[in-house]
Amino acid sequence: MIIAKLMGGLGNQMFQYAFGNELASRNHTILKLDTLFLLDRSIQNTKFVFRNYDLSIFNISKEFATPNEVAGLSKRTGIRFAEKVLNKILGTKKSYIREPSYRFHPAFLNAPDNTYLEGYWQSEKYFSATSDSLRKTDFTFREPLLDNSQVLLKRIKETNSVCVHVRRGDFVLNSFHETIAPSYYTDAERVLRSQVTDPYFFVFSDEIEWCRNNLSFTGNVCFVSDQYTGPKCQDYIRLMSACNHFIISNSSFAWWAVWLSNQKNNLVIAPLKWINGPEHRMADLIPKDWIRL
Repeated sequence: MIIAKLMGGLGNQMFQYAFGNELASRNHTILKLDTLFLLDRSIQNTKFVFRNYDLSIFNISKEFATPNEVAGLSKRTGIRFAEKVLNKILGTKKSYIREPSYRFHPAFLNAPDNTYLEGYWQSEKYFSATSDSLRKTDFTFREPLLDNSQVLLKRIKETNSVCVHVRRGDFVLNSFHETIAPSYYTDAERVLRSQVTDPYFFVFSDEIEWCRNNLSFTGNVCFVSDQYTGPKCQDYIRLMSACNHFIISNSSFAWWAVWLSNQKNNLVIAPLKWINGPEHRMADLIPKDWIRL
């Protein structure tokens, strides 16, 4: 059994599921999801954003870990010193892995059965062997698009569509995250137009009115309003992933929209600075063929 702790919104949960699924596949065992922290509403922090379990929009084979199963792998404090000794003498691997940094750690792919995972695991390198099955099975959607989203999808497919994603919301007041300035989108449009003919911009955001008032694109543009989000934003991510090209913010949700598109020869522009901190470029998260501004 592999247990993956779920934290954050849909994009983060997808990364956590993807690595847990990869590790379960390598060990020929089952994956269970720990939602205890995700659904905990007792946290007293005004800056903390409570999230829900969002992976239910997908056709994943889910099992939820019980509190006893979580405790059995993640809270083995009584034998933690003994484990350290065994690690040195026998090379025994721990049953609990906490992500030490945002860089890719290849050794974690060798973790054994009965491992608990705590982290964000934001790199495709953590699930490269199972990426095809994720696209074809796990991360396919349970429900059809809403009727109005079907109409918008038709327009996206009939044009040289560009997904523009703007992440604001709690990022504005959170010093850890970098809020992307309007100038980034202006520069990105200039770069994109140098390589893409007759682009049609579709703007997606958690603050779409801010985008209307602060972003300006030349030519065709559609600000995609909240009526197209769908349950748990499932229509939004599907409409985004249907676009030909991408100008994204520093958002895991937008990252997955690009990944799910699985289109060849598409142009992707992403911020050079992803977070505030020593690993701000997130070298293992952003593919080398993306343009960074």
